[in-house]
Amino acid sequence: MTKLEYLLMYQKADLKKQQLENAVKNTESRQKLNKLTKLLREQKAAIQRLTEEAEAQQLSLSKLVSQQESLAHDLELNSSEMETLEGDEEVTAEELTEFRTDVEKLNREMGRMEKDAKALLEQMEKTIAEYQKTRALAGKAKKEYDRLKAVCEVEKEESAEEIAVASKEMDTVERQVDPTFLAKYKRARVHHNMPVVPVVNEKCSGCNMSIPMAVIKKLAGQQSVMECENCGRILYQQ
Repeated sequence: MTKLEYLLMYQKADLKKQQLENAVKNTESRQKLNKLTKLLREQKAAIQRLTEEAEAQQLSLSKLVSQQESLAHDLELNSSEMETLEGDEEVTAEELTEFRTDVEKLNREMGRMEKDAKALLEQMEKTIAEYQKTRALAGKAKKEYDRLKAVCEVEKEESAEEIAVASKEMDTVERQVDPTFLAKYKRARVHHNMPVVPVVNEKCSGCNMSIPMAVIKKLAGQQSVMECENCGRILYQQ
């Protein structure tokens, strides 16, 4: 056999192994597992976000309650003092009016805080409800994930022997490939699933770019291979 024939045989063994590996990676169970993996990642991020939101809302509510308590204390003191002033004959009407204005201002502020607290509680309820819903969905997804993962492991084990045989075949052929050809092959293999392609109609059959006539002449011998200047694939003349 020629050096080129050994190289093509090596590529054939490589493609066979690749097809077997891809078949395992692209089963229906594996595709579903990949989707669930993405879903679980998104749900985990959502749970983290909702947890942080709930904690921030709880902190805001605690601060608001503290402010309400302080304001209620001030309001109680002012209301008590106003009752005292109303019974004091020496207090002028202007002073009472000013004091009533302060008390009314405190009442309005208390009312605003109550509305804010109510709105914040509603937000917290929505956040907690969304958190619980997301956790429930994540729990179901995790159960399905575990089931599919077990199925995929079985599929992988069932294909392991066949892949091992293909890998051994590839190693056997590799020892017969010219080292220079093999180095070029592995370099092109990084970017292309099929690194060795024929020249067809004076074009690289991999990227369809025209090949200079000088290169085609060099490929006339079955022992010669060259690399496509455009895509880097290994070329040979059929």
